[in-house]
Amino acid sequence: MIGLIGAMDVEVRDLISHLENKKEVNILNLHFYTGKFGKNAVVILKCGVGKVQSAIGCALMIENFHPSVIINTGIAGGTNGLKQYDVVLGKDVRYSDVNATGFGYKLGQVPGMPESYKPDNMYLESVAAILDELNIKYVRGNILSGDSFITSYDQLMIKPIEATAVEMEGASIAQTCFINDTKFVSIRFISDVVGGSDQSDAYNKFEEEAAKESATICYKVASTL
Repeated sequence: MIGLIGAMDVEVRDLISHLENKKEVNILNLHFYTGKFGKNAVVILKCGVGKVQSAIGCALMIENFHPSVIINTGIAGGTNGLKQYDVVLGKDVRYSDVNATGFGYKLGQVPGMPESYKPDNMYLESVAAILDELNIKYVRGNILSGDSFITSYDQLMIKPIEATAVEMEGASIAQTCFINDTKFVSIRFISDVVGGSDQSDAYNKFEEEAAKESATICYKVASTL
């Protein structure tokens, strides 16, 4: 079974509409939708925005549905040359707002956890091959997660030095997968560019369209994986 997690309704609504043999399962006020994309069994969750909601939802998905891999999808802000509608396949996921350096840890590192979380290489390469086959252009980039909508590099303790997507759920999902020995992949669709003069307006204008594009790509990947 493939698990799909997005934070907002606009990020998962179209995915849910594609489900064959759809069933809804409610657990602790979260709605999980199971069914099939072609030959693949899938479970879809709108976890809610932020690190706590995403960690809870991911843990419940793992405990109750035992997915072989979890794909975190949705929209994100872009940095360092990323543009609206770019697709980012995460090669590295970490927190943008964790600081335990006083105890010898790296910026972004939760005590006792890795400095960053790496997606499963087999699934990462499989997703990349599917995107290539579908002629979907993408960037292999880093992903930073924190509980803020990022409009300035000053909000980030870790300053991106290459193409990086910034969002609010990926690292907490990755950490939950790490703790539970579950494979993960992150695919993000850039809705706005950090620091742009019209960033908030761009996000509000293109949120729905960008989220639908993200869901379409995720559906194609999950149907083929």
